[in-house]
This record gives sequence, C-alpha cells and structure tokens, in this order.
Amino acid sequence: MALWTRAGIYYVKLTAPDGTLLRRSTGTTDRTKAEEYHDKLKASLWDLARLKLKPKRTWDEAALRWLQEKAHKKSYRDDVSRIRWFTRHLRGKTLDQVSRDMIDGIVSRQLSKSSARTKDLYVALIRAMFRKAQREWEWIDQIPAFRTYSTDKSVRVRYLTQDQAKVLLERLPAHQREVVLFALATGLRQGNVLGLTWDRVDMTRRQATIEHGDTKNGDALGVPLNDVAMGVLGRQKGKNRVYVFTYRGDRLRSANNRAWRSALKACGITNFRWHDLRHTWASWLRQNDVPTWVLQELGGWKSESMVRRYAHMSAKHLQPYADKLIFPVTPEGSAQVVEKPAEPGFATGHKNGHSGGHFRLRLVAGTDVSS
Repeated sequence: MALWTRAGIYYVKLTAPDGTLLRRSTGTTDRTKAEEYHDKLKASLWDLARLKLKPKRTWDEAALRWLQEKAHKKSYRDDVSRIRWFTRHLRGKTLDQVSRDMIDGIVSRQLSKSSARTKDLYVALIRAMFRKAQREWEWIDQIPAFRTYSTDKSVRVRYLTQDQAKVLLERLPAHQREVVLFALATGLRQGNVLGLTWDRVDMTRRQATIEHGDTKNGDALGVPLNDVAMGVLGRQKGKNRVYVFTYRGDRLRSANNRAWRSALKACGITNFRWHDLRHTWASWLRQNDVPTWVLQELGGWKSESMVRRYAHMSAKHLQPYADKLIFPVTPEGSAQVVEKPAEPGFATGHKNGHSGGHFRLRLVAGTDVSS
C-alpha cells in the first residue's frame, strides 16, 4: 500500500486491474481512514474490471464533456450560462444521484418567478445531457423522467397587422426603420439581417445569400429581394463598405434595444418580440394565398411542421371543395344554394390544392411585390 502525505493530507497510489497507475487524494489527515479509502477504491476498481460495472460519473464531468462537444452550437453561450447555474447546485454529485425530484426542487425554488417556458428551457438542457450520457457516452443506464412545466402545447404565432406595422415604422428612428422594413420584406432573422454584408448581395439578380452555418438549420439560403427590400438596400448604399445596416457609419449590432421597445410601447403593441417580425412576414404571405410549400422554401424551414402553423391563414385553395356541397332540399324562403363552376386552374393546381394563379403582396411601404 502506497500512502504519503502532502500538506497533512494523505494520498494513495495504486495500480488498477487494467494496468493504469492511479494517484488520488483521500481528503483526510487520518491514516486509518486513508487506508480504508485505499481498500474501498481498490475493491471498486476490481468490480469495474471484473463485473463490468460502469464507473460513477459526476455532473462536473458531464458538464465539461457536453461543452467540449457542443462548442459549435449557436446557443452555446446559453448552454454555458445554464450549466454554470446548475453547477451551483449539482457540483460533485454523481449522475445517478440526480433525480427528477432534485431537479424539480431546484428549478421550482430558484426560478419561482420565471415563466413555465423558461423553466422548460433549463430542464431541456439537463434532459439532453442525460440522454447523451446514456445513449452515446454509455455512462448511465436510465434517464430520470424530468418534469415539463408548460401545459399549453399550442405554437405561438404573433404578428402585426398592416396598420400596426405602418404606425410602428413611423415611430422608429431612421436606422431602425430600415432594419425592420427589410425584415418584414424578407423574413430574415435578426442575426442574418444585422450580419448581412455587401458581398452577399447581388443587386442585379435581386438576391441575398445567407451562407452555410449562418442559418438556424445550418443550410445556405437564397433570399429573393422584392421591391421593398431593394429600396432599403438602395438607401443603405455607401454607408459602410462591408456591412449593409449601420448606425453612424459603424455596423449595427443590435436591433432589439431601447428605441425598439419604446416604439412598441408608444404604439400600444404588447407581447411582441423582434423575432415576431418573421412571423408577420410569413403570416402576410400566407394571407395572400402563398402555398405553404413555397413559404417553407422562402423561409428556409427544414420541417413542414414548422410552416403548418401558418396554414390556417388561407383557405382559398379549399374553396372549390367547399362549393361542391349541394343541399337537395332548400327550406322555403331561404337563399338558393348554387353550385359554382370550378375556378380556372383548379383542376391543374398544385398537388396540395393551391392555385397556380398569380398573386401580389402589398407591404406597408405601399409597394406591390409580384411573386
């Protein structure tokens, strides 16, 4: 048995069954307890080697490995912040000690004033880490059934009316107005709008390009530029050699600022986030009968389910089917139900029933944009 002291604390040295040399602190100044620690460590190593038991991993090990493997995530900073928050409560605990009740207690106490959505974001990270620890790292055999706090499963779609958008644009400073108008015209996310550079804009072909890795799903996206978007770009020309949107000659780094919030308040617009400009763009297009499959490609959504949230905003493609309903007997005095002939293009429309007809979209700037 190899025991030695450093600053009064006993350390042990032993060789594991696989030949690995281990040096560990016993954390005690008592030689008898240090010897007991040595014997238990040696026995546990034998169990791991001979009985094929998994070593007990700690929260700290899981947090470190997660951050190392997820450094590429767009939400990496959020993960760092939430892991740091959890570490205050879970430091030193092994993964098998972490239970549903433990996490529920921590979240319920420490985030008592936060929304259910915020609580779910914290728990979602824990759930993802434990799922990875089980399925890929093979550190644990079971995952606790962590609690979900949100009870409303409906998808949030908040958008502005044309009148609301017009009033909001009038309240914004000039540099902010251009950014918001461009977002309404293209549906791009805030990061893509503010990060847009001139080398990604082709004024001749009327297209902007978001490169691989800069979109939410990681795929490149070609953005067609309508007349409103082209007007914004024309007014931004010459302000900065690199970036499209600027403030006093320098790159504009944030649009969700005091001026934005003050304008919303002055207009009486509540429960509206900057990202809801994207919902507004998609809602306006859908209300103008743009097919969902076209909307999906325009917005760069990978999953059709993400676009289905806007499907109910237009039922024009269903109208010919509704008109096929004929009542054989009409009550006396009521209006006669007349079967309408099929609309042109109905029989030759898209497979999902969308009309192949031409549409026009009027944005708040008063410009007609043709598809």
